[in-house]
Amino acid sequence: MRRVDTPCTVGTSVHVPEPTLTAAAALDAIDEGVLVQDSGDHVVYANRAAGELLGLDRDELRGRSELPRPSKCLSESGEALADDDWPGADALRTGRPQRPRVMGLKRPDGRLRWVRVSARPIGGSVLMSLQDVTALRRAEEDAAALASRLGGNGSSKGVLSPREHQVVELLAAGLTGEQVADRLGISPATVRVHIRNATGKLGASTRTQAVAIAVARGEVASP
Repeated sequence: MRRVDTPCTVGTSVHVPEPTLTAAAALDAIDEGVLVQDSGDHVVYANRAAGELLGLDRDELRGRSELPRPSKCLSESGEALADDDWPGADALRTGRPQRPRVMGLKRPDGRLRWVRVSARPIGGSVLMSLQDVTALRRAEEDAAALASRLGGNGSSKGVLSPREHQVVELLAAGLTGEQVADRLGISPATVRVHIRNATGKLGASTRTQAVAIAVARGEVASP
């Protein structure tokens, strides 16, 4: 009988395909909220971030048509919105994508979150994206409040010296401290002194905040 030799397979690795990332898992991994509503305004899909932004579990969102109610939404200026101002409703009614708009959403726990909302109709449904801009909104409000307080002390004159004004204006244009020193022909240590003085005069706590306040007050040109 003829012997048949079989190839040795010892040490041969077997390729195991990696698990495929599903679309649902990918949407849950991003920080931007995603909502899908059908033609009756009922929520048929919500990712993890959408639930966190709206303060509701995703299972609570699905099937609801009144969430978030436009009457619980605020415009960027803080005014209550009418029912037809919700981007999803606009997209369904007009059949056109709605440009991003900033809105304040009142959550069930009473907290207010500022969100940039956009909507795009797809067939008989609408896809909405929600980006949390609460931190940015609060930073802008804080800077505006500081600028208003400092500008309301009875004088509209600038508080910065000519050299401090030059330094802050160059910082607002995007230059670093070393570049400012080179541009003005002074030492980096002197630039740091001017920045420290300007920050104190403007009531700011950081260099970035000082630049923002100076721009808001009109002391330096907006970059």
